Amino acid sequence: MTNTFGAHLTVSAVEAGARTALVFEDRTWTYAELESAVRRTVARLDKYGVRGGDRVVMQGAARPEALITLFAVTRMGAVLVPLHPQVAGGELAVVCEETSPVAVVAGEGFPTGTTGLRLAWEDLHPVGDDGPEAPLLDAPVGSDVAVIAFTSGTSGRPKGVALTHGNLCRSMAGGLAGMPSGADDTALIATPLAHVAVLGGLPQVTWSRRGTVVLAPRFDPDLFVDLVRDHRVTCAFAVPAMSALLARHPRFGSGDLDTLRWILSGGSPAQTATREQFRARGIGVVNSYGLTETSAGVTYSAPDESATSTGSPVPEVELTVADAAGSAVPVGTPGEIWVRGPSVASAYWTAAGPVPVTDAEGWFHSGDRGRFDDEGRLTVVGRLKETIITGGENVDPAEVENALADFPGVVEVAVSGAPDPVWGEIVTAFLVTDADTDADADTGVPTLDDVRGHLDGRLARHKWPRRLCVVPALPRGATGKLQRARLATLLND
Repeated sequence: MTNTFGAHLTVSAVEAGARTALVFEDRTWTYAELESAVRRTVARLDKYGVRGGDRVVMQGAARPEALITLFAVTRMGAVLVPLHPQVAGGELAVVCEETSPVAVVAGEGFPTGTTGLRLAWEDLHPVGDDGPEAPLLDAPVGSDVAVIAFTSGTSGRPKGVALTHGNLCRSMAGGLAGMPSGADDTALIATPLAHVAVLGGLPQVTWSRRGTVVLAPRFDPDLFVDLVRDHRVTCAFAVPAMSALLARHPRFGSGDLDTLRWILSGGSPAQTATREQFRARGIGVVNSYGLTETSAGVTYSAPDESATSTGSPVPEVELTVADAAGSAVPVGTPGEIWVRGPSVASAYWTAAGPVPVTDAEGWFHSGDRGRFDDEGRLTVVGRLKETIITGGENVDPAEVENALADFPGVVEVAVSGAPDPVWGEIVTAFLVTDADTDADADTGVPTLDDVRGHLDGRLARHKWPRRLCVVPALPRGATGKLQRARLATLLND
Protein backbone atom coordinates (compact mmCIF):
# COMPACT_ATOMS: atom_id res chain seq x y z
CA MET A 1 0.00 0.00 0.00
CA THR A 2 3.02 2.31 0.02
CA ASN A 3 1.95 4.06 -3.20
CA THR A 4 -1.73 4.15 -2.27
CA PHE A 5 -3.29 7.39 -1.08
CA GLY A 6 -4.15 6.98 2.60
CA ALA A 7 -1.58 4.28 3.31
CA HIS A 8 0.20 6.67 5.67
CA LEU A 9 -2.90 6.77 7.85
CA THR A 10 -3.01 2.98 8.12
CA VAL A 11 0.68 2.76 8.99
CA SER A 12 0.33 5.46 11.66
CA ALA A 13 -2.69 3.65 13.13
CA VAL A 14 -0.69 0.43 13.45
CA GLU A 15 2.47 2.01 14.84
CA ALA A 16 1.06 4.95 16.84
CA GLY A 17 -2.62 4.15 17.29
CA ALA A 18 -3.02 5.95 20.63
CA ARG A 19 -1.77 9.33 19.37
CA THR A 20 -4.31 12.03 18.62
CA ALA A 21 -4.86 12.32 14.87
CA LEU A 22 -7.83 14.67 14.49
CA VAL A 23 -9.62 17.32 16.53
CA PHE A 24 -12.92 18.91 15.52
CA GLU A 25 -14.84 21.10 17.92
CA ASP A 26 -15.25 19.06 21.13
CA ARG A 27 -14.31 15.66 19.70
CA THR A 28 -10.99 13.94 19.09
CA TRP A 29 -9.95 10.82 17.15
CA THR A 30 -6.85 8.77 17.77
CA TYR A 31 -5.11 7.24 14.78
CA ALA A 32 -6.67 3.87 15.62
CA GLU A 33 -10.15 5.42 15.88
CA LEU A 34 -9.76 7.31 12.62
CA GLU A 35 -8.63 4.15 10.83
CA SER A 36 -11.61 2.24 12.20
CA ALA A 37 -13.98 4.97 11.04
CA VAL A 38 -12.51 4.74 7.53
CA ARG A 39 -12.96 0.96 7.40
CA ARG A 40 -16.56 1.18 8.61
CA THR A 41 -17.27 3.76 5.93
CA VAL A 42 -15.76 1.49 3.27
CA ALA A 43 -18.12 -1.28 4.39
CA ARG A 44 -21.10 1.07 4.32
CA LEU A 45 -20.24 2.41 0.85
CA ASP A 46 -20.01 -1.17 -0.35
CA LYS A 47 -23.47 -1.84 1.11
CA TYR A 48 -24.85 1.08 -0.88
CA GLY A 49 -23.41 -0.39 -4.08
CA VAL A 50 -20.28 1.71 -4.63
CA ARG A 51 -17.61 -0.30 -6.41
CA GLY A 52 -14.05 0.19 -7.59
CA GLY A 53 -13.83 2.67 -10.44
CA ASP A 54 -17.12 4.40 -9.56
CA ARG A 55 -17.15 8.15 -9.10
CA VAL A 56 -18.55 9.59 -5.87
CA VAL A 57 -19.28 13.32 -5.67
CA MET A 58 -18.83 14.73 -2.18
CA GLN A 59 -19.63 18.07 -0.63
CA GLY A 60 -16.16 19.13 0.52
CA ALA A 61 -17.31 20.64 3.78
CA ALA A 62 -14.85 21.22 6.60
CA ARG A 63 -16.09 18.36 8.76
CA PRO A 64 -14.54 15.07 9.89
CA GLU A 65 -17.11 13.00 7.98
CA ALA A 66 -15.76 14.46 4.74
CA LEU A 67 -12.18 13.53 5.62
CA ILE A 68 -13.22 10.00 6.53
CA THR A 69 -15.21 9.69 3.29
CA LEU A 70 -12.19 10.90 1.31
CA PHE A 71 -10.04 8.08 2.67
CA ALA A 72 -12.80 5.48 2.41
CA VAL A 73 -13.74 6.16 -1.22
CA THR A 74 -10.15 6.19 -2.45
CA ARG A 75 -9.21 3.14 -0.38
CA MET A 76 -11.86 0.97 -2.06
CA GLY A 77 -10.64 1.95 -5.53
CA ALA A 78 -13.50 4.34 -6.25
CA VAL A 79 -12.87 7.95 -7.31
CA LEU A 80 -13.75 10.89 -5.07
CA VAL A 81 -14.99 14.12 -6.66
CA PRO A 82 -14.86 16.72 -3.86
CA LEU A 83 -16.67 20.02 -4.42
CA HIS A 84 -16.79 23.24 -2.47
CA PRO A 85 -19.68 23.17 0.03
CA GLN A 86 -21.30 26.22 -1.59
CA VAL A 87 -21.16 24.94 -5.17
CA ALA A 88 -23.97 26.25 -7.36
CA GLY A 89 -26.47 24.00 -9.10
CA GLY A 90 -25.09 24.82 -12.54
CA GLU A 91 -21.56 23.91 -11.49
CA LEU A 92 -22.74 20.65 -9.98
CA ALA A 93 -24.56 19.81 -13.21
CA VAL A 94 -21.30 20.25 -15.16
CA VAL A 95 -19.44 17.99 -12.73
CA CYS A 96 -22.09 15.27 -12.94
CA GLU A 97 -22.17 15.52 -16.72
CA GLU A 98 -18.42 14.98 -16.90
CA THR A 99 -18.05 12.28 -14.22
CA SER A 100 -21.36 10.33 -14.18
CA PRO A 101 -21.25 9.68 -10.41
CA VAL A 102 -22.99 6.70 -8.85
CA ALA A 103 -23.54 8.63 -5.61
CA VAL A 104 -23.53 12.14 -4.16
CA VAL A 105 -22.63 12.53 -0.48
CA ALA A 106 -23.77 15.83 1.00
CA GLY A 107 -25.62 17.61 3.76
CA GLU A 108 -28.59 19.95 3.68
CA GLY A 109 -28.41 22.90 1.32
CA PHE A 110 -26.38 21.08 -1.32
CA PRO A 111 -27.99 21.38 -4.79
CA THR A 112 -30.38 18.60 -5.75
CA GLY A 113 -31.45 17.19 -9.09
CA THR A 114 -28.24 15.25 -9.63
CA THR A 115 -27.96 11.75 -11.02
CA GLY A 116 -27.00 8.79 -8.85
CA LEU A 117 -27.74 7.81 -5.29
CA ARG A 118 -28.08 10.68 -2.82
CA LEU A 119 -26.47 9.95 0.57
CA ALA A 120 -26.56 12.18 3.63
CA TRP A 121 -23.66 12.33 6.04
CA GLU A 122 -25.71 10.31 8.53
CA ASP A 123 -26.07 7.49 6.01
CA LEU A 124 -22.33 6.89 6.01
CA HIS A 125 -21.52 8.09 9.52
CA PRO A 126 -24.46 7.37 11.84
CA VAL A 127 -24.25 8.54 15.45
CA GLY A 128 -22.77 5.82 17.65
CA ASP A 129 -21.52 3.96 14.60
CA ASP A 130 -20.27 0.50 15.57
CA GLY A 131 -20.91 -1.30 12.29
CA PRO A 132 -18.61 -3.81 10.61
CA GLU A 133 -15.22 -2.79 9.30
CA ALA A 134 -14.05 -3.63 5.80
CA PRO A 135 -10.84 -5.68 5.62
CA LEU A 136 -7.64 -3.90 4.68
CA LEU A 137 -6.75 -4.39 1.02
CA ASP A 138 -3.20 -4.60 -0.28
CA ALA A 139 -4.13 -2.11 -3.00
CA PRO A 140 -7.30 -0.45 -4.29
CA VAL A 141 -9.30 -2.56 -6.70
CA GLY A 142 -10.58 -0.23 -9.39
CA SER A 143 -9.29 3.04 -10.75
CA ASP A 144 -5.71 4.28 -10.50
CA VAL A 145 -7.33 7.72 -10.30
CA ALA A 146 -8.02 8.58 -6.67
CA VAL A 147 -9.52 12.08 -6.91
CA ILE A 148 -11.01 14.25 -9.64
CA ALA A 149 -10.37 17.79 -8.42
CA PHE A 150 -12.26 20.44 -10.34
CA THR A 151 -10.55 23.74 -10.96
CA SER A 152 -12.31 26.86 -9.76
CA GLY A 153 -13.67 27.74 -13.19
CA THR A 154 -13.27 31.51 -12.82
CA SER A 155 -13.28 31.63 -16.61
CA GLY A 156 -14.87 29.06 -18.88
CA ARG A 157 -16.08 25.59 -18.01
CA PRO A 158 -14.64 23.95 -14.85
CA LYS A 159 -12.09 21.23 -15.58
CA GLY A 160 -11.69 18.02 -13.62
CA VAL A 161 -8.08 17.16 -12.90
CA ALA A 162 -7.57 13.39 -12.58
CA LEU A 163 -5.15 12.89 -9.68
CA THR A 164 -3.86 9.35 -9.29
CA HIS A 165 -2.81 7.61 -6.10
CA GLY A 166 0.77 8.04 -7.27
CA ASN A 167 0.32 11.77 -7.91
CA LEU A 168 -1.00 12.39 -4.39
CA CYS A 169 1.62 10.19 -2.73
CA ARG A 170 4.44 11.96 -4.54
CA SER A 171 2.96 15.32 -3.61
CA MET A 172 2.94 14.25 0.02
CA ALA A 173 6.57 13.11 -0.30
CA GLY A 174 7.45 16.55 -1.63
CA GLY A 175 5.70 18.14 1.32
CA LEU A 176 7.63 15.91 3.71
CA ALA A 177 10.83 17.19 2.14
CA GLY A 178 9.76 20.83 2.05
CA MET A 179 7.78 21.50 5.23
CA PRO A 180 9.46 21.87 8.65
CA SER A 181 6.94 19.62 10.40
CA GLY A 182 7.39 16.86 12.95
CA ALA A 183 5.56 14.42 15.22
CA ASP A 184 5.02 17.08 17.88
CA ASP A 185 3.30 19.50 15.52
CA THR A 186 -0.37 20.39 15.67
CA ALA A 187 -1.61 21.72 12.31
CA LEU A 188 -4.69 23.91 11.85
CA ILE A 189 -6.72 23.57 8.65
CA ALA A 190 -9.37 26.24 8.06
CA THR A 191 -10.11 25.80 4.35
CA PRO A 192 -12.75 23.71 2.55
CA LEU A 193 -11.69 20.10 2.20
CA ALA A 194 -12.05 20.27 -1.58
CA HIS A 195 -8.88 22.40 -1.68
CA VAL A 196 -5.92 20.59 -3.23
CA ALA A 197 -3.76 21.75 -0.30
CA VAL A 198 -5.84 19.40 1.88
CA LEU A 199 -5.67 16.51 -0.57
CA GLY A 200 -1.91 16.58 -1.04
CA GLY A 201 -0.57 19.10 1.45
CA LEU A 202 -0.23 19.96 5.12
CA PRO A 203 -2.74 17.57 6.75
CA GLN A 204 -1.36 14.57 4.85
CA VAL A 205 2.19 15.54 5.80
CA THR A 206 1.12 15.99 9.43
CA TRP A 207 -0.48 12.55 9.54
CA SER A 208 2.63 11.03 7.95
CA ARG A 209 4.67 12.57 10.78
CA ARG A 210 2.04 11.35 13.30
CA GLY A 211 1.15 14.82 14.43
CA THR A 212 -2.32 16.21 15.11
CA VAL A 213 -4.68 18.00 12.71
CA VAL A 214 -7.17 20.52 14.10
CA LEU A 215 -10.02 21.08 11.67
CA ALA A 216 -11.89 24.39 11.77
CA PRO A 217 -15.51 24.35 10.53
CA ARG A 218 -14.85 27.61 8.65
CA PHE A 219 -12.30 30.40 8.44
CA ASP A 220 -12.96 33.21 10.86
CA PRO A 221 -10.04 35.23 12.31
CA ASP A 222 -11.42 35.11 15.87
CA LEU A 223 -12.05 31.37 15.66
CA PHE A 224 -8.62 30.83 14.12
CA VAL A 225 -6.91 32.59 17.03
CA ASP A 226 -9.08 30.71 19.54
CA LEU A 227 -8.13 27.35 18.05
CA VAL A 228 -4.42 28.19 18.05
CA ARG A 229 -4.66 29.15 21.72
CA ASP A 230 -6.88 26.28 22.87
CA HIS A 231 -5.03 23.48 21.04
CA ARG A 232 -1.53 24.96 21.10
CA VAL A 233 -1.37 24.90 17.31
CA THR A 234 2.16 25.08 15.92
CA CYS A 235 1.53 25.39 12.16
CA ALA A 236 -1.33 26.20 9.79
CA PHE A 237 -2.28 26.57 6.15
CA ALA A 238 -3.55 29.96 4.98
CA VAL A 239 -4.04 31.51 1.57
CA PRO A 240 -2.65 35.10 1.42
CA ALA A 241 -6.10 36.66 1.91
CA MET A 242 -6.49 34.73 5.17
CA SER A 243 -3.01 35.74 6.32
CA ALA A 244 -3.72 39.41 5.61
CA LEU A 245 -6.88 39.32 7.72
CA LEU A 246 -5.02 37.62 10.57
CA ALA A 247 -2.17 40.14 10.47
CA ARG A 248 -4.67 42.98 10.91
CA HIS A 249 -6.63 41.25 13.67
CA PRO A 250 -6.60 42.99 17.08
CA ARG A 251 -5.35 39.79 18.76
CA PHE A 252 -2.49 39.21 16.32
CA GLY A 253 0.05 40.56 18.79
CA SER A 254 -1.45 38.84 21.82
CA GLY A 255 -0.14 35.76 23.57
CA ASP A 256 -2.92 33.71 22.01
CA LEU A 257 -0.69 33.00 18.99
CA ASP A 258 2.53 32.31 20.87
CA THR A 259 2.59 28.59 19.99
CA LEU A 260 2.26 29.22 16.24
CA ARG A 261 5.71 28.66 14.72
CA TRP A 262 4.95 28.89 10.99
CA ILE A 263 2.21 29.08 8.40
CA LEU A 264 2.14 27.53 4.96
CA SER A 265 1.09 30.10 2.38
CA GLY A 266 -0.14 29.22 -1.10
CA GLY A 267 -2.89 29.84 -3.61
CA SER A 268 -1.63 33.17 -4.97
CA PRO A 269 1.54 35.31 -4.84
CA ALA A 270 2.42 36.24 -1.27
CA GLN A 271 2.39 39.86 -0.13
CA THR A 272 5.69 41.11 1.29
CA ALA A 273 4.08 43.37 3.89
CA THR A 274 1.99 40.55 5.38
CA ARG A 275 4.95 38.19 5.49
CA GLU A 276 7.03 40.80 7.29
CA GLN A 277 4.28 41.29 9.85
CA PHE A 278 4.31 37.56 10.59
CA ARG A 279 8.08 37.45 10.80
CA ALA A 280 8.12 40.43 13.19
CA ARG A 281 5.60 38.51 15.31
CA GLY A 282 7.97 35.53 15.41
CA ILE A 283 5.89 33.39 13.03
CA GLY A 284 7.72 32.01 10.00
CA VAL A 285 6.06 31.89 6.59
CA VAL A 286 6.65 28.94 4.26
CA ASN A 287 5.74 30.15 0.78
CA SER A 288 4.71 27.42 -1.61
CA TYR A 289 3.93 27.18 -5.31
CA GLY A 290 1.55 24.57 -6.62
CA LEU A 291 -1.65 24.03 -8.57
CA THR A 292 -4.47 21.53 -8.76
CA GLU A 293 -2.69 19.94 -11.73
CA THR A 294 0.46 19.40 -9.62
CA SER A 295 -1.39 17.83 -6.66
CA ALA A 296 -0.49 20.82 -4.41
CA GLY A 297 2.99 22.20 -3.71
CA VAL A 298 6.04 21.67 -5.91
CA THR A 299 8.22 24.31 -4.19
CA TYR A 300 8.58 25.32 -0.55
CA SER A 301 10.59 28.16 0.92
CA ALA A 302 12.33 28.12 4.27
CA PRO A 303 10.37 30.00 6.96
CA ASP A 304 12.99 32.77 7.01
CA GLU A 305 13.55 32.97 3.24
CA SER A 306 13.10 36.14 1.18
CA ALA A 307 9.65 37.70 1.17
CA THR A 308 8.74 36.85 -2.42
CA SER A 309 10.46 33.54 -3.11
CA THR A 310 8.45 30.32 -3.06
CA GLY A 311 11.66 28.32 -2.69
CA SER A 312 13.27 25.63 -4.79
CA PRO A 313 11.65 22.57 -6.40
CA VAL A 314 11.09 19.52 -4.20
CA PRO A 315 12.86 16.26 -5.10
CA GLU A 316 11.76 14.61 -8.35
CA VAL A 317 10.14 17.82 -9.66
CA GLU A 318 11.59 19.84 -12.52
CA LEU A 319 10.75 23.50 -13.09
CA THR A 320 11.67 25.76 -15.95
CA VAL A 321 10.70 29.31 -16.87
CA ALA A 322 10.07 29.57 -20.59
CA ASP A 323 9.49 32.28 -23.16
CA ALA A 324 6.73 32.25 -25.79
CA ALA A 325 8.86 29.99 -28.01
CA GLY A 326 9.36 27.43 -25.23
CA SER A 327 13.01 28.25 -24.54
CA ALA A 328 14.32 28.71 -21.01
CA VAL A 329 14.83 32.37 -20.12
CA PRO A 330 17.86 33.78 -18.24
CA VAL A 331 17.92 34.01 -14.45
CA GLY A 332 15.90 36.99 -13.26
CA THR A 333 13.80 37.18 -16.44
CA PRO A 334 10.05 36.47 -16.12
CA GLY A 335 8.45 33.77 -18.24
CA GLU A 336 5.86 31.01 -18.05
CA ILE A 337 6.40 28.41 -15.32
CA TRP A 338 6.53 24.83 -16.63
CA VAL A 339 6.41 21.84 -14.27
CA ARG A 340 7.35 18.20 -14.82
CA GLY A 341 7.38 15.37 -12.30
CA PRO A 342 5.48 12.46 -10.70
CA SER A 343 3.00 14.67 -8.85
CA VAL A 344 1.77 16.27 -12.10
CA ALA A 345 -1.57 14.89 -13.31
CA SER A 346 -1.53 13.14 -16.65
CA ALA A 347 -5.03 14.06 -17.77
CA TYR A 348 -8.19 16.08 -17.36
CA TRP A 349 -11.24 13.89 -16.85
CA THR A 350 -14.05 14.50 -19.34
CA ALA A 351 -17.14 12.60 -20.40
CA ALA A 352 -15.56 12.17 -23.84
CA GLY A 353 -12.36 10.68 -22.43
CA PRO A 354 -9.06 11.90 -20.96
CA VAL A 355 -7.50 15.13 -22.22
CA PRO A 356 -3.72 15.48 -21.70
CA VAL A 357 -2.51 17.90 -19.03
CA THR A 358 1.09 17.93 -20.26
CA ASP A 359 2.84 18.34 -23.59
CA ALA A 360 4.56 15.48 -25.43
CA GLU A 361 7.66 15.83 -23.21
CA GLY A 362 5.69 15.74 -19.97
CA TRP A 363 5.76 19.48 -19.19
CA PHE A 364 2.70 21.14 -17.69
CA HIS A 365 2.40 24.71 -18.96
CA SER A 366 1.01 26.44 -15.88
CA GLY A 367 -0.06 29.78 -17.33
CA ASP A 368 1.71 31.43 -14.38
CA ARG A 369 4.55 33.92 -14.76
CA GLY A 370 7.63 33.56 -12.62
CA ARG A 371 11.38 34.00 -12.47
CA PHE A 372 14.35 32.23 -10.91
CA ASP A 373 17.03 33.90 -8.81
CA ASP A 374 20.73 32.99 -8.76
CA GLU A 375 20.11 30.30 -6.15
CA GLY A 376 17.39 28.53 -8.15
CA ARG A 377 14.51 29.85 -6.08
CA LEU A 378 11.22 30.63 -7.80
CA THR A 379 9.25 33.85 -7.45
CA VAL A 380 5.72 33.91 -8.89
CA VAL A 381 4.78 37.26 -10.40
CA GLY A 382 1.29 36.63 -11.78
CA ARG A 383 -0.72 34.98 -14.53
CA LEU A 384 0.12 35.26 -18.23
CA LYS A 385 -3.44 36.26 -19.09
CA GLU A 386 -3.46 38.87 -16.32
CA THR A 387 -0.45 40.79 -17.59
CA ILE A 388 -1.40 44.40 -18.27
CA ILE A 389 -0.03 45.87 -21.49
CA THR A 390 -0.10 49.66 -21.17
CA GLY A 391 1.54 51.80 -23.82
CA GLY A 392 3.42 48.72 -25.04
CA GLU A 393 4.89 47.99 -21.59
CA ASN A 394 4.12 44.83 -19.60
CA VAL A 395 2.96 45.23 -16.00
CA ASP A 396 2.45 42.30 -13.63
CA PRO A 397 -0.51 43.04 -11.32
CA ALA A 398 1.04 41.11 -8.43
CA GLU A 399 4.09 43.40 -8.44
CA VAL A 400 1.92 46.50 -8.06
CA GLU A 401 -0.26 44.80 -5.45
CA ASN A 402 2.83 43.89 -3.45
CA ALA A 403 4.04 47.48 -3.52
CA LEU A 404 0.65 48.75 -2.31
CA ALA A 405 0.09 46.13 0.39
CA ASP A 406 1.59 48.36 3.13
CA PHE A 407 -0.22 51.54 2.01
CA PRO A 408 -1.66 53.12 5.19
CA GLY A 409 -5.23 52.03 5.82
CA VAL A 410 -5.33 49.37 3.11
CA VAL A 411 -6.92 46.06 4.08
CA GLU A 412 -6.90 44.45 0.63
CA VAL A 413 -5.60 45.45 -2.79
CA ALA A 414 -6.06 44.17 -6.32
CA VAL A 415 -4.74 45.51 -9.61
CA SER A 416 -5.96 44.87 -13.14
CA GLY A 417 -6.04 46.49 -16.56
CA ALA A 418 -8.97 48.55 -17.81
CA PRO A 419 -9.49 49.23 -21.55
CA ASP A 420 -8.25 52.61 -22.74
CA PRO A 421 -8.36 54.09 -26.28
CA VAL A 422 -4.92 55.70 -25.93
CA TRP A 423 -2.88 53.30 -23.81
CA GLY A 424 -4.61 50.07 -24.75
CA GLU A 425 -5.00 49.34 -21.05
CA ILE A 426 -4.48 51.44 -17.97
CA VAL A 427 -3.30 50.12 -14.63
CA THR A 428 -6.26 50.21 -12.26
CA ALA A 429 -6.00 49.73 -8.49
CA PHE A 430 -8.87 48.47 -6.32
CA LEU A 431 -8.46 49.18 -2.62
CA VAL A 432 -10.39 48.01 0.41
CA THR A 433 -9.60 50.35 3.30
CA ASP A 434 -10.25 50.35 7.03
CA ALA A 435 -12.31 53.00 8.76
CA ASP A 436 -9.32 54.81 10.25
CA THR A 437 -7.48 55.82 7.11
CA ASP A 438 -6.78 59.56 6.95
CA ALA A 439 -5.27 59.74 3.46
CA ASP A 440 -7.84 62.40 2.57
CA ALA A 441 -8.82 64.50 5.57
CA ASP A 442 -12.13 65.46 4.01
CA THR A 443 -13.37 62.09 2.83
CA GLY A 444 -11.24 59.55 4.71
CA VAL A 445 -10.56 57.88 1.35
CA PRO A 446 -7.14 57.64 -0.33
CA THR A 447 -6.68 59.48 -3.61
CA LEU A 448 -4.84 58.51 -6.78
CA ASP A 449 -2.13 61.05 -5.88
CA ASP A 450 -1.73 59.37 -2.47
CA VAL A 451 -1.25 56.01 -4.16
CA ARG A 452 1.25 57.37 -6.66
CA GLY A 453 3.19 59.09 -3.89
CA HIS A 454 3.44 55.78 -2.07
CA LEU A 455 4.82 54.09 -5.21
CA ASP A 456 7.31 56.83 -6.02
CA GLY A 457 10.76 55.25 -5.77
CA ARG A 458 9.28 51.74 -5.52
CA LEU A 459 8.03 51.12 -9.04
CA ALA A 460 8.71 52.54 -12.48
CA ARG A 461 6.18 55.24 -13.39
CA HIS A 462 4.57 53.19 -16.17
CA LYS A 463 3.48 50.70 -13.48
CA TRP A 464 1.68 53.33 -11.42
CA PRO A 465 -2.13 53.17 -11.45
CA ARG A 466 -3.91 55.68 -13.65
CA ARG A 467 -7.24 54.84 -12.07
CA LEU A 468 -8.22 54.15 -8.46
CA CYS A 469 -11.36 52.46 -7.15
CA VAL A 470 -12.02 52.27 -3.41
CA VAL A 471 -14.45 49.39 -2.89
CA PRO A 472 -16.08 47.68 0.11
CA ALA A 473 -14.75 44.20 -0.80
CA LEU A 474 -12.86 42.32 -3.49
CA PRO A 475 -14.49 39.48 -5.42
CA ARG A 476 -13.10 36.21 -4.15
CA GLY A 477 -13.89 32.58 -4.87
CA ALA A 478 -14.83 29.90 -2.40
CA THR A 479 -11.21 29.23 -1.39
CA GLY A 480 -10.33 32.91 -0.99
CA LYS A 481 -8.65 33.27 -4.39
CA LEU A 482 -9.07 36.66 -6.04
CA GLN A 483 -11.41 36.52 -9.06
CA ARG A 484 -9.80 39.07 -11.36
CA ALA A 485 -12.34 38.56 -14.11
CA ARG A 486 -14.97 40.10 -11.84
CA LEU A 487 -12.95 43.23 -10.99
CA ALA A 488 -14.26 44.96 -14.10
CA THR A 489 -17.78 44.86 -12.67
CA LEU A 490 -16.61 47.09 -9.81
CA LEU A 491 -15.77 49.86 -12.25
CA ASN A 492 -19.46 50.49 -12.86
CA ASP A 493 -20.54 50.31 -9.21
